[in-house]
Amino acid sequence: MGIDHKIKESITEPEKLEQIYRDNPKHFKKSYQEAFADQKDSILFRAWQARLEYSAPATATLSVTDLTAMLLLCFIAGTILKLPDWTNLDNYEILGWMGSLVPLTAMFLYTMHMRGWPRKITATGLGAIIVLSIAMHFTPEKWVDTFALSCLNLPFLIWSLYGLSRFNKDWRATEQRIEYLRFSGEWIIHAGLFFLGGGILLLLTFGLLDMLNIDSSWIIEDLAIYGAASIPLVAAWATDTYSAARKLVPLLARIFSPLLLILILGYMGAMAWNTDELFQDRETLLTYNILLLTVLATAIFTLTGRGEKESGKLANSIISLMVVATVILDLLGICAIGWRIFEFGLTANRFSVLGSNLVVFGNLAFMGAGYVRYHAGRGTLDDIETMLARYLPCYAIWTGFSVLVLPWIFRY
Repeated sequence: MGIDHKIKESITEPEKLEQIYRDNPKHFKKSYQEAFADQKDSILFRAWQARLEYSAPATATLSVTDLTAMLLLCFIAGTILKLPDWTNLDNYEILGWMGSLVPLTAMFLYTMHMRGWPRKITATGLGAIIVLSIAMHFTPEKWVDTFALSCLNLPFLIWSLYGLSRFNKDWRATEQRIEYLRFSGEWIIHAGLFFLGGGILLLLTFGLLDMLNIDSSWIIEDLAIYGAASIPLVAAWATDTYSAARKLVPLLARIFSPLLLILILGYMGAMAWNTDELFQDRETLLTYNILLLTVLATAIFTLTGRGEKESGKLANSIISLMVVATVILDLLGICAIGWRIFEFGLTANRFSVLGSNLVVFGNLAFMGAGYVRYHAGRGTLDDIETMLARYLPCYAIWTGFSVLVLPWIFRY
């Protein structure tokens, strides 16, 4: 019995049609049109037609206009960052804040270009950039500590504002905020790949020209600056256009979460053996803060990326233990910072570290409580996502305070 005859006999039985297809997909695809000759308008035929003849959209390519806009913005960003070298401007004062403001502004402008320059969002974004530029320009460089803190927090504030520009009118929606977290993880992967690939290419070019006794200093002094200024823009375009990193981010988070858990437990054991080290050594406290941020990023990207491949019970248990253990560590770190403030006095750096730790602690504590409810059967992972989305404005508020207000409180 031919496959076309089998299809005709099973034309009203979807389950049998599925079995025939699985037995011989190639011949089914060739024969189903003839078998459905008298039922071209049936829903079943249209479903099979959509399934077998649907072609995925072609990979998005840059039009001449889009490519020109990208190259122009990259060139302008790189040129602005080169201005201190070409003039008598102070490198530290300018690049301290323009090193993040200019590339991220170019990224924002290109995103607006790709979205058709929405008038209200573009105008609001440019207004915010101008305000930040003025604020940073009038923050005295002689306030070394607070100026450095402002420069350090500025990219995080701009990233928060960039997120608002992507949300558009849906900035309150949980789904939009979670999607932006996914975008952020993928952007980091793309930017890292571009940085590594571009760095290797520049070093190879530098080495080859140097072997030929050709002046190659311009590669590091000029080309590297233009490349660094272009990475945020190109990474954002790649993240919006391709989904190459969508599965990679949660995969990396799942791979490193067990290792991080082992590291955290080992760190807790070491701190129990020598607690004074955290309270007295600044470098230990700095390492501890980097660990906190790494754990937080891993937990967030594992949670928000689970839609690509549902996490198993073991993965969720590891993340839960990691978050709860880090909450305990963060409490210890907050006590250490409080002790340093009590013992040595309040400074801008200590206030900033304390505030940052409290913000991170709040996030981890809410996530930890959510995971406890999840394992107790009183909550879901979606509830943790919702909490996470609602907490995001806390980071924007804190970074805004650190950039715009903190320097004028301490003034040194």
